[in-house]
Amino acid sequence: MFVKILNKILYIFFSLLIFFTLTKNLSSEEIHLHFPEELLMVEFDKHILPRFKFKTQIKIKAVNFFENSDASIGVKTNGISIFSDLNDIIYKIELITSEEAKLKKIDKFIDWLKSTSGISAIEGFQFNGVPIFKAILLEKKEKKEFVFEGDSKNGLLISQKHCKRCHVVDDNAFAGIDSSPSFHAMRSFEDWEERFRAFWTVSPHLNVISITEVYDAGSNLSPVVIAPIELTLDEVDDILSYVSKIVPKDLGKPINFW
Repeated sequence: MFVKILNKILYIFFSLLIFFTLTKNLSSEEIHLHFPEELLMVEFDKHILPRFKFKTQIKIKAVNFFENSDASIGVKTNGISIFSDLNDIIYKIELITSEEAKLKKIDKFIDWLKSTSGISAIEGFQFNGVPIFKAILLEKKEKKEFVFEGDSKNGLLISQKHCKRCHVVDDNAFAGIDSSPSFHAMRSFEDWEERFRAFWTVSPHLNVISITEVYDAGSNLSPVVIAPIELTLDEVDDILSYVSKIVPKDLGKPINFW
């Protein structure tokens, strides 16, 4: 009896220890961005930060204190120019933290603000129905467009047959389920190609999708509970080719269900 009680106490202790360790780690990864009072008053942070998180899965928390923040946005002498108000007063982001992991995330935030969807988010923000900010544009660098070798037409057919049960894959906005992002939204992610190329390797896909001569869905720990989807690597390339031709969803616009 004593041994059972001791085991239960130890189980609770180690469970709490793991919980607080994970909580601490998650907290340390969160970016604290200082916003000036005028931006907080118009709730600019509530407009811009959720859009960035949806785009990159990186969480940034708006704070009203400069001390212990990782970066600061405001009217400053030093920093990276991001946008201006209608009186051409420029707002800049100043880096504060020296942690490399956090600096990389802040750099991604700055790059997003300079991107098409970031600019759309900045200039789409309104106060009392009036746009109040203008993005500061950079010269566009010429990008080489990669040509995918798969059959995009077959990729559409495969997507409609297998992926439509969860995702919006074409112009039919009423397909899919609310908890799954559309192909158009995922196409706007910076790492969209990596996501679509390896989608069958992550949950929940790895439990239902088999790749011929490469991978069989399910395992002893996670058995397949529905009829598995059988694909070949060529068909994965077809899906990738189809997705490459989709017009990315502008995540700077108000977010809706697809």
